[in-house]
Amino acid sequence: MTTLITLAAIDLTAAVTITAIVAMVSAAIHREEKHHTLTGEAPDQLTRVGRRLNGAYVRTPRRATAAG
Repeated sequence: MTTLITLAAIDLTAAVTITAIVAMVSAAIHREEKHHTLTGEAPDQLTRVGRRLNGAYVRTPRRATAAG
């Protein structure tokens, strides 16, 4: 019985964690779409984390080094 309760608690914790991550990424995507900010730097922490979880980022051009 104790094992069953422990497994149920672990399952509930995992479900809540996954739901929180999906909700956070969904909120970040909604914010990006609303403000059209995907082509620049992330405007806040939520969108920065959402981009990282999605694997989306903005490449900045490399500075040209002086030859010689």
